[in-house]
Amino acid sequence: MKAKKLLAVLMTAAVLSGTTAATAVSTYAEVNQENLTSTITVQGLGEGVDTELWLYQAVSIDKERNNWVVADWAQGFINDNYEIINAAGLTEAAEAQATTHTVRSNGKTSVEFNDMPIGVYVIRAAAANTTYNPMVANTYDNTQTYIAVKDAAVTAKSATVDLNKKEIEGDNFVGKGETVTFEIETTFPYFDEKAADKSFEIYDTPTGMKITSVESVTIGGVSVEGKSFTESDGTYTINLTDQIQENNKNAGKKVVVKYKAIVTSEDGYSNTANSSGSTADSTVQGHTGDIILTKYASDDNNNTLEDNAKLAGAKFEVYPVTVGEDGSETVGENPLEFVMKEDGIYTPALEEDKNKVTEIETVEGGTVKIEGLGDGKYHFKETVAPDGYTVNEDGETVEVVKDDKNTVAYGKVFDTKLSSLPSTGGIGTTIFTIGGCVIMVAAAGLYFSTRKKEEN
Repeated sequence: MKAKKLLAVLMTAAVLSGTTAATAVSTYAEVNQENLTSTITVQGLGEGVDTELWLYQAVSIDKERNNWVVADWAQGFINDNYEIINAAGLTEAAEAQATTHTVRSNGKTSVEFNDMPIGVYVIRAAAANTTYNPMVANTYDNTQTYIAVKDAAVTAKSATVDLNKKEIEGDNFVGKGETVTFEIETTFPYFDEKAADKSFEIYDTPTGMKITSVESVTIGGVSVEGKSFTESDGTYTINLTDQIQENNKNAGKKVVVKYKAIVTSEDGYSNTANSSGSTADSTVQGHTGDIILTKYASDDNNNTLEDNAKLAGAKFEVYPVTVGEDGSETVGENPLEFVMKEDGIYTPALEEDKNKVTEIETVEGGTVKIEGLGDGKYHFKETVAPDGYTVNEDGETVEVVKDDKNTVAYGKVFDTKLSSLPSTGGIGTTIFTIGGCVIMVAAAGLYFSTRKKEEN
């Protein structure tokens, strides 16, 4: 019996779009090869990602009858002319079947299914960070006079690609003005050759941050030069459309973008990245610390600290403190710079800020607050004491401890009252002046008296 028509078009239709195959093949009287097995290659898989692939045979050959046989589970999805009429249904039905063969990519971008009998196969692929559309491979060579087998190669088309973002230098507890290095990692998607719109872009939308430079862009470990972010309405974009290349050579390869950004907000940051090939965002958040310092009058007679007077008008310089491996602390030489957000509240100054100050001042209630600090120790050196009080020469060191949220540290400084002086209009300092004069006259008299005795 002559062979029936085969899904010759599955070579093109099978691929992710679910396009209906429409071309049948001629019938043949003989089989051209005794060993009708071949190799099916799946390429374009995610680089460095462990992808699992499942193979299901939908159409096989009955050698005795020299006839094509559609598997029962594929019935209704392939018509009498061996055309795919429901690609989604065919794939779903395949998932419920026992696989003909299973293989793992072990991080490689292509895998092979060897010694596959002639026919038509549905291929599924899945990875932790990528979802692939179903593929169909046809190993029937319809260019030959007789029935013959051929090797087949298909390219995996990613339906969705995960994008992962992380900070790699610094951490997510930062101070305003600090620079953080980020890394975006994704997979280069597959693009249909007939697609009208081919573009691949990576986006980053930071809040409380400003991207300053792109350190590197690599595709499959190969550096791509000349790439930088362009900014529009707060979104930064890197365009990689020119890297699609002929025959989707970069499909499935790992894309890594490394770049630096500066923290511009005292409230921390939120940084969201995605791409034109991804359906899910990846967000990294950063947190900051605050310090509230309270200035108290020293008064040991009170029962509680809160009974002490709280002093406005005290001024401080703030220095970073370095802690050595042995636990020793070294106060920096240069005071930090701030901008005043409002009375009694300051934030670290950025390079472009104007009206920078190195002294901060307590307000009513005796407090001064610094918002937007990174973790670490800070030394408060009192430079000016409130009227009627002495400067505290010891100052105060306060530590901001990192956390997974914004945090506040507290410090306190005590000032001692100056010695009381008599009020104007009273005896004042007159008594001290008179006493001093008497002592001087007595000393002079004693001197001359002694000298006269010596002369006699």
